[in-house]
Amino acid sequence: MAKHIGIGLLLTLQFFSTFPVKKNLPMKKAQLNAMYILLPMLGLLFGGILAMTALLIRETTSSGSLLLALILVVLSLALSGGLHMDGLADVADAFFSYKEKEKRLEIMGDPRIGAFGAMALIVMIAGKLIIVSETALTVSLWMILFIPTISRIGLLLIFSSTQSAKSSGLAAFFQSKTDHRKIARWGYLWFVLIMAAAAMMVGWQLTLVIILSFTVASLWYRNWCMKHFGGVTGDLFGTYIEGMELLLWILLLFFI
Repeated sequence: MAKHIGIGLLLTLQFFSTFPVKKNLPMKKAQLNAMYILLPMLGLLFGGILAMTALLIRETTSSGSLLLALILVVLSLALSGGLHMDGLADVADAFFSYKEKEKRLEIMGDPRIGAFGAMALIVMIAGKLIIVSETALTVSLWMILFIPTISRIGLLLIFSSTQSAKSSGLAAFFQSKTDHRKIARWGYLWFVLIMAAAAMMVGWQLTLVIILSFTVASLWYRNWCMKHFGGVTGDLFGTYIEGMELLLWILLLFFI
């Protein structure tokens, strides 16, 4: 594992962020395992950038909460390249077509955005702006750091415990080339470490609420994917990231 960390980190940046990694990297089992195992590190990087931005604006300007929320939401989109929002739009178009599973998967693969996809994007972005604006000036910087990390830990656990809905596609390729048990073990380890850090930095009460909400939401989402799509895809992973982050921000609104 140790000798593949560097390539795994570069693959994580290449596939899940807009950081420019213009190299042809090996993608065998060991490197892809490392890519997924290091995905929470990318969450920490994103969270660190967002937290430092929030600190800088809080301390050096008199900007209101709405402007700060706008900056954080746009910066989050810029760091991921809108990858997860694109997945959300595709899933919304597919799910609200009310077709059979096979047809839903076909619709999800269509690069064009439909009415339901556009509405899902509007609701998600507006929802994040409203929720983040209500908490941005008072929320702990530690939670801004943890939110992108927790969502990507959840992705690891769903990725490693759920079959692919398709036999083709990038997510299906990754699932066929990785060690799911190893990724799951690392996912649980990451979760324990981040929750321990959260308990120390923001208190055990909020941490307990996060643990319970994370567990229930992740299990519900996994079952929802199995019921309506027969498994998971890259678009469904992206939808999970966006939904989990919105859920965590909502929790902060009610528990800070």
